[in-house]
Amino acid sequence: MERALGQLYPQEEPVWSWARLAELMSRTRLPWIAKGILTVEDATAAVQAGASAIAVSNHGGRQLDGVPSPIEVLPSIAMAVKGQAQIVLDSGIRRGSDVVKAVALGADVVMIGRLVAYGLSAAGERGVDQVLALLKGEIQTTLTLLGRGGIRDLDGSAVAWGAR
Repeated sequence: MERALGQLYPQEEPVWSWARLAELMSRTRLPWIAKGILTVEDATAAVQAGASAIAVSNHGGRQLDGVPSPIEVLPSIAMAVKGQAQIVLDSGIRRGSDVVKAVALGADVVMIGRLVAYGLSAAGERGVDQVLALLKGEIQTTLTLLGRGGIRDLDGSAVAWGAR
């Protein structure tokens, strides 16, 4: 089986270890982000390897459809690396309330690429501006309904996980 799959999917380069990545990244003073992190173990290894940020991501579910959603693993990863690296949530953001949930569960940054791409494809720059305005309004409404004065007032108590 391995021989047949190896012919279909040749792997020229072995998978990089965290030690190999750390050695390479030690050659630069530039900050770097470890993307595609879905476990506490990988988040911790990335921080030890020198990552400035952890992007909790399943690559939009397009490549890895059988793994947990990033928002499910976000709280444990955020707790494990708190203060050692920025936590970025990538994947699954569709509306302002999703941004609020992500921040409440430990994200420092929330990627909204898909929303911006939709706005751009629908109406160019004007579409992007409209998407950002709608998102801002949804975030403000969600914060108001939660009784929070701002995004900095969020913590895990603002979200009943599982009640999406």
